[in-house]
Order: sequence, then structure tokens, then C-alpha cells
Amino acid sequence: PVEVIRNFFVPSGRIRSREEIRRELGLTNKEFLVVHISNVRPLKRIDLLLQSFAAARNSRPLRLLILAGRSFARYEALLDELGLRDRVTVKEQVRDVEEYLNAADAGLYTSEHESFGLSILETLFHSKPVVAFRVGGIPEVVIDGESGFLHPFGDVPALARSIALLADSPRRAGQVGAAGRERAEAHFTGDQIVPPYVEPDRRGTGAGPSAGTQPSHGCSVWA
Repeated sequence: PVEVIRNFFVPSGRIRSREEIRRELGLTNKEFLVVHISNVRPLKRIDLLLQSFAAARNSRPLRLLILAGRSFARYEALLDELGLRDRVTVKEQVRDVEEYLNAADAGLYTSEHESFGLSILETLFHSKPVVAFRVGGIPEVVIDGESGFLHPFGDVPALARSIALLADSPRRAGQVGAAGRERAEAHFTGDQIVPPYVEPDRRGTGAGPSAGTQPSHGCSVWA
């Protein structure tokens, strides 16, 4: 038999305030901040991310923060092509991503393939609604219409509409974000996920893992 063990996330208890981070980013309370966290590899489809954000229309000012795990240089020209230079902030190699999640209002993810979506889980743990494509393991984490909005891969207009909807209704955004955190805490905490990592090792060897052993960062499958 095959046993699938999901990933988990443990939020940090020591982060700077939302207000402090938004001041650092030059934002006011009027602006709706959308965040994207990834290593910006090709499968993350940053082109569709930027197109979706550019297509979102709302009377409330929209800003996009990209926390890139590697160089963003290949997409710089697209910022200018889409007229987003003044509305997108890119930070590379950021360690304290939770501080920026705390300052955001929603998460936007446009992967073409995704086994699980750890960044999405982090976003949910910080009570932010998620807008994403319905690919890979993302539907296991985000419940469409409850903790976020999922759309068929490539449907850029649909993503743009969902972002605009959340920006237009802070109350709805707050409700969806709260539902996301509730789901994350109900299904993806360390206390729930770590024991299943340990049990297969015990079944196979008759003992627990050696001292210092940690579960891998990602979905694991035990056979």
C-alpha cells in the first residue's frame, strides 16, 4: 500500500508588525497588497502572474509584492511591457517571508505544476485568501470558494477577477482568509503531520528515526 503524507508548516511567533512592514514598502492602508512567494522557476509561470495582476481592475490601488527565491532578472522586461514597474515590488532571497505575509491582503499563485504548494500553506496560516490555478496538489490545500479561489490553468481573466473581488470587499477577504487559517490549522500542523513521518520508519526498522532526523520539506510518499 502507498501512504501519502502531506507537508506542514509551523508559523513563527516573532515577526514585525503589519504596520511596520507596510511602512517599509511605502504602502498606506488604502492599498491592497497581493503577495507571491516562489523560486520563480519557469514552472511558476511568472509571466501569467504578472499578466493576471495587470488585468485586475479596482478602484482601490493594487500592489504586488514578489518574494523571489532567486534572481528575478529574466522578468524585468515584462514589468515594463505590462506597465507594472511602479506597482510591483520585488525582493530577492528574503528569509523572513512571514513578515511580508503578515503585511499582505491576499496571495496569488500561478504555477503550471505544483506537487503541494508550501508557500500557499504559509499564506493560509497568515489568514490571507489565496487565488491560484487548480493544478497538482493545490486543491488539497485550498478549498475553492471557501479558503480561496481556484481557476483552470491559464485563465488569466478569472484570476484577475478574483483579485479585484477581494480588493473590493475587505470583509469578504477577511472571511476567506480566516477560513484558510482554520483549514491550515485543522489539517497541516506539525503535531498532525510529524507522527506519520515517524511511523513508517518504525514499521520498517522496529525503531524510530535516529537523533536529529527531520522530515523532508515537501510531500512524501511511503510505500
